[in-house]
Amino acid sequence: MHIPDKKGLREFGLITGGLFVGLFGLFFPWLLSVDFPIWPWCVAGVLWIWALLIPNSLKWVYKPWMLFAGGLGWINTRIILAIVFFVLMMPIGLLMRLLGKNPMHPKLSQSDSFRIITHTRAPKEMEHPF
Repeated sequence: MHIPDKKGLREFGLITGGLFVGLFGLFFPWLLSVDFPIWPWCVAGVLWIWALLIPNSLKWVYKPWMLFAGGLGWINTRIILAIVFFVLMMPIGLLMRLLGKNPMHPKLSQSDSFRIITHTRAPKEMEHPF
């Protein structure tokens, strides 16, 4: 796992604090019509002060956070791909099967071969192919 430099860890602390305030301090309380809590502001304040004063020590928060984010990304990727497959690809495949279409199986032409015969080019044409 790559650990960023001092500037990267400072940005991590500031952004993560902002996300705590944005999600848990503003968005979710507004969405659920509940009182705005204080705890996200406390967590963000600690992260912001920590990021501004001693950003190098944030690597101990950064490592588990990125492991958690990697695990979430792994799970979300599978969920999103499964949804795309079952909502989009599978109905298209079933519809094509019902209509008798199969784009992966080309039709044989008049001969017994799938080969497409092309004309032979003169050597002069190969001097400037494009």
